Parts: sequence; C-alpha cells; structure tokens
Amino acid sequence: MTTRSDVRPILSVSGLSKSFGATAAVTDVGFTLGAGERLAVLGENGAGKSTLIKIVAGVYPPDGGEMVLDGAPHRPASPGTALAGGVSVVYQEPSFFPRLSVLENLYVGREPRDRAGQVDWRRMRGRGEELFRRLDVPVELLTRRMDALSLAEQQLALIARAVDVEAKVLILDEPTSILTDAEVRRLFLIVQRLSEAGVGVLYITHRFEELEHVADRFIVLKDGRLAGDLPASEADHDRILEMMSGRPVNAAISRSPARPGRVMLETSGLTVPGAVSDVDLTVRGGEVVGLYGLVGAGRTELALTVFGVLRPSAGTMRVDGEPHTPRGPRDAMARGIAYLPEDRKTLGIFPGMDTLSNITAVKLPELLGRLGVIRRAEERELATSWIDRLRIKAPSPAFPVTGLSGGHQQKTLFARQLATEPKILILDEPTRGIDVATKTDIQQRLVEVARDGTAVLVVSSDLPELLAVSDRVYVMREGRMAAELSGDDLTEDAVLRATMGVHR
Repeated sequence: MTTRSDVRPILSVSGLSKSFGATAAVTDVGFTLGAGERLAVLGENGAGKSTLIKIVAGVYPPDGGEMVLDGAPHRPASPGTALAGGVSVVYQEPSFFPRLSVLENLYVGREPRDRAGQVDWRRMRGRGEELFRRLDVPVELLTRRMDALSLAEQQLALIARAVDVEAKVLILDEPTSILTDAEVRRLFLIVQRLSEAGVGVLYITHRFEELEHVADRFIVLKDGRLAGDLPASEADHDRILEMMSGRPVNAAISRSPARPGRVMLETSGLTVPGAVSDVDLTVRGGEVVGLYGLVGAGRTELALTVFGVLRPSAGTMRVDGEPHTPRGPRDAMARGIAYLPEDRKTLGIFPGMDTLSNITAVKLPELLGRLGVIRRAEERELATSWIDRLRIKAPSPAFPVTGLSGGHQQKTLFARQLATEPKILILDEPTRGIDVATKTDIQQRLVEVARDGTAVLVVSSDLPELLAVSDRVYVMREGRMAAELSGDDLTEDAVLRATMGVHR
C-alpha cells in the first residue's frame, strides 16, 4: 500500500475480503487514502469495485480485514453509521425520493428544526441556496421535483447532497457518465476544492482521460484482488489495461466492410413538438448507423418516437417498406424493433428478478406450453446461451440481476434485445459507465449483429465509439438533422463542426 508521504492517512484498508456464496467478490484488498488525496479506483466490470465501496460505505459487512477511518476503527453497521462517521457516497445509478423536491432530498433525515421541533423551511432553503451557489449549480433546481430533472441534474443534486454532510471521505461512483462536458468541468472543480479542504476522494471511473483531472494515485482491481497501486504520473493506458484484464488488450474493433441491404427504417419530415423537427433518416439492414449530438439535440426523442413511446405531429415512418404508425412500444416490437434504453435502472432491468428472467422476459409468450406453463428447461437453455455468448459474469442464471456489476447488467439487457432476433436494433448510450474491455465486447457484438443483416441504430455521446462502430453517422443539432457523414467524410472534426453548426 502506498500514499503520498506528506499526507495524513484518512482511510486505511487492509486484508478486506467479501464473498457471496461461492463467489469471491473482494479478496485481501488493501490501500490507504490520505486526507485531501484523490484516489481513482479502476477495474473491469465485475472486478469488485462496487463491492469494495459498499463495504467502506456500510452496505455490506466484510468477511475479513480491517478499516481505519481518521485514526479510529471503521466498522459501519449500516450506510447511516458510515455517513455519521464521515463516509459519503454518490452511486452511479441515482437513488432518491422522486416525488420530493430537490431541497427535501438534500436534507431528508437531517432537516434543520426550530425550537418547536418543526422543520425550519427558511433556514433549510438558505442552506440549500448557499450550497448550490458554492458548487455553481442552478439555484432554481431546488424547488423542482427530483423526477422532473434530467439524469445529469439529478446527479449534480446528489453530489451536492454528499458534499454537504462534511464528509471525511467522499466516494464518487462513475459520476461523469451522465454529465455534459460543462458539468464534468464543474465536477472536476468541486473535487479539487474538496481535496484542498482535506477531504479524501475515492473516484471510480472507466474514463482514462479523467485521471489527470481527478486523481493523485490510482489502484486497479482484477477479479476482486488488488492488481496495482501507482501514482497518476504513471497512468500509462496500456499498462492499466493489462492490469485490468491480466493480458495485453487490443481495444480495436474488427469491422468488415458493410454490405447494406434494403432500407429497414426510414423517417421523412418527422416532427415531435419541442424535440424533433423535420428529420429524415434511413437505416439499412447490414449497417451500423450512429446518431450524435449534444444533450438536448433530440437524439433520444427520435429513437423513442420510432419505438412508439412518443407520437409525431408530422412526417412519416416506414419499417421494411411499410408504413409505421405505432400506438406504443408493443406495436414497435411486433414490427421487429428492439430498443435498449439509456437509463438501465429505471427503464431497463427488472430489479426484482434474476438474470435468467431479465433475459427471457420478452420471449415468454413463445416459451409457454399448452396449459400456459413456462417450459423451464427451454427458458434456461435460452438464457444460458446468451450468458455464454456475451460473457455475462453471473454465478448462475438464477443470480439476482441487481447483484451484477453495471456493465454486466447492460450485457443482460443487450442479451434480452438480441434474443428477440430484431430486424431493427436501437441502442441508446449502450456503453455508458462500462469499462474498456466490456465496452469493446459490446461494440464488437453490435457490429457483428449488423453484419448478420440487422439494421442497427446507435445513439451515443461517445464520439470515439461512434467512429469505431458506425458505417454512417447522423449529427443532430437543436432537434434537426445537421449532417449525414460517411466514408472519408466521417471524421471527428467533421462531426464536431456539424454539432456546433460550424461550416468550412
């Protein structure tokens, strides 16, 4: 274990271990975090990062090992006792009370009260405004309900809540995965200020480009064990990837030339009030088409319209040459359209079900016997085949889907859509919050799906990803189609110029 010699340790971990049944999630992990130090935690999905931070945060009790927080033993019996001790966490998937206001979410359970024991709303509002101004978050968000915010706004509110509890250790789990570039820069400034104030920051990320902004050191986990502990100055990407995977990693996507077939999806003059205006788009069988644009450009709304969630006010859609006027997602699915949503927690996984059921849910009508009884052997065979093909890291098909890492939850959703054998596959931010190796697996698979004849539409704010997998890229700007790029014209510079409305 290493730390900067001039920094007082605020958190020390040694010999930490945790198993779930026969599966060892964390084994003999140790590290030290200094006061004011920023420590990045890296590793593939399933490497043990989430389990590690949940042990520190009091969600799971360790099976073995010791933790010391600010010189005293740290044995939190619950997240509440960990928070009271000075450990605050912002998880990757936002968790809050959706029907309460942002202000109420900030101070739930610790509201300031007057002498009569009633909530002092004026003082609470003043504290909230002061906090948001200090963090450069719009004060007007305080009065809005949490479920009315965008994912990025929700994340900023939760980060503010974590900062306000006077934490000694702040754990940020993939905090930038749903933030815009401007919001990411704001977050980096917040982390820097907290570090200067003496807060130790554990920063879980899959984005190598963030290391120079948020880390003094980094540790790498591999299969639940510590694979490396190095200063950020030695953050060589190839070296980190080898630590993460245990082998040299070739992140390049193997992409054979596209042989586009007939047009499977076509929109003409498509308009959704307030979101999409006069959009023309085509996707052919056998190709991957990317859809790029800034937050609010209308990309997701276009995808949701094709999937029947939103209704257009003008324009037409055609699927495989026939008019497409879905009354809802069920109609779209009946036409052979599969959709992988951006928000896997709210719109994707079925949290109360196991991995098997999450994969086979959309196939149940085909798995029913004469008396309406599910043919269990056939269901298990279907799920197991996709678990194997996509290398989903689950101890068994019966393992709870919420027990999987974020990347393998995403693979599970991907398996569910592929199991329907779709004609058109739409993926919205398919690799958000996923490690490099898992991201490459998914990208490679979607290219293969396209080459097998499926029409694939990928909505992504990850430009290198779109350039790696796409045969053509559409760029949206302010609800309109700004450009269609392919071949030699499909470059990063051209996409960014179209995004910003800049012409040569």
